[in-house]
Amino acid sequence: MKRIVNRLRLLLPRLPDQRQKRWNVLLLIVVATSMILLGRFLGYESTDIVQSRELLRLTSTPHIVNEASGVASRGKPLQGLEVKRDAELLEKAPYKVYAGIYVTNNFDVDLEIPAFSSKGYLWMQWDQAFQDYLSGLELSIEEVISFENDINPETTAITPLRESRELGKGLFSQGFVYTGQFYIDALDLRQFPFNSVSLPVVLEAEDPFGDLVFENFRLIPDLRDSGLGLYSSLPGWLSRGWSIGEYRHHFSSGLGFSAEDNEFSQLIFDSSYQRSSWSAFWTLIQPLIVVMASVVLITRVLTEFRIEIPVAVLLTLIFLQEGYKSNLPDLSYLTFMDSVYVVAYLTSFMSFGLVLYLEAIKRRSSSVQDPDLRRLLLRRELFLEQIWPSLSLSILVGVSLITWLLT
Repeated sequence: MKRIVNRLRLLLPRLPDQRQKRWNVLLLIVVATSMILLGRFLGYESTDIVQSRELLRLTSTPHIVNEASGVASRGKPLQGLEVKRDAELLEKAPYKVYAGIYVTNNFDVDLEIPAFSSKGYLWMQWDQAFQDYLSGLELSIEEVISFENDINPETTAITPLRESRELGKGLFSQGFVYTGQFYIDALDLRQFPFNSVSLPVVLEAEDPFGDLVFENFRLIPDLRDSGLGLYSSLPGWLSRGWSIGEYRHHFSSGLGFSAEDNEFSQLIFDSSYQRSSWSAFWTLIQPLIVVMASVVLITRVLTEFRIEIPVAVLLTLIFLQEGYKSNLPDLSYLTFMDSVYVVAYLTSFMSFGLVLYLEAIKRRSSSVQDPDLRRLLLRRELFLEQIWPSLSLSILVGVSLITWLLT
């Protein structure tokens, strides 16, 4: 017990004179007041998110689900009697269109918007009843079925490969080439830079007359021929497969032509990608490790410039963080990378305070006349210099690991 008490005494500074004591008390009051005001200011922000009134439900039609970890999941599956009810609605629907999507190329992924560009093939097959509907309105099928998540109509195009043709037995078919820029809706960057991203291409009927609601019109996916092409890979990302399925899109609005909420059939082809862990580590994590090494080993620096190191590290951290944040949208939450930088900032501040304290001990030990007091100060300085590298490294690694597990 006596050894423990003596060890604790090494860490505690001697009582300062009255003037210094008053300044320290004033500093503590200012810091405490600032923390209280900051807490009250941040407390005014409401974190309650207004949920969209629109809903997606995965229908009972055949679909392909991407089982890879980390990919976006869309829509609650139907359960129990809902499956039977949906199958009955499908059977009764007068208009059915079988559609397939083959993505030849995904490119220009911009997480700041967030959006991506895509090109590929689209084909649709329908029966005589829907052909009569199109003929009655003098419309082609690409004027009725369009991309729901298109964000730039001026550059998006659905170009017919040929005129629609009759296959026999009252069936019609037409193929298209599409290109466009699409919105990424299910973007989750909490695990950035080790996150995944899902790139959706969404088809839905444009229905200004209210004829093509869910009960009347269904988009059924072509599972056999849909897929990803040879040039669909993204630099710095690893392909994690794709999914396709029909969803029940519930609008909480009658859209001006109905007194009830409307629902529409929606077809989503989803390409999934995972960021390369090696690429993310060497481009984003490794520079941070190099910078923080100077803070961890700061007590091993024996020159008079040791006090400038934490300040230089703080400035470097700011520039490094701004570098990767420039490619991300404004987020309402912290990413894993943000959390690591918060720990790095706090550790740098701690190292700055430690260096100031060690310098104060040195100056004091050189001016005191009492040999016992000088010996006590030197032992305290030696203890702090020895414990800091392992302590700071434990804080950096431990808190970062906890943050990852909680993300």
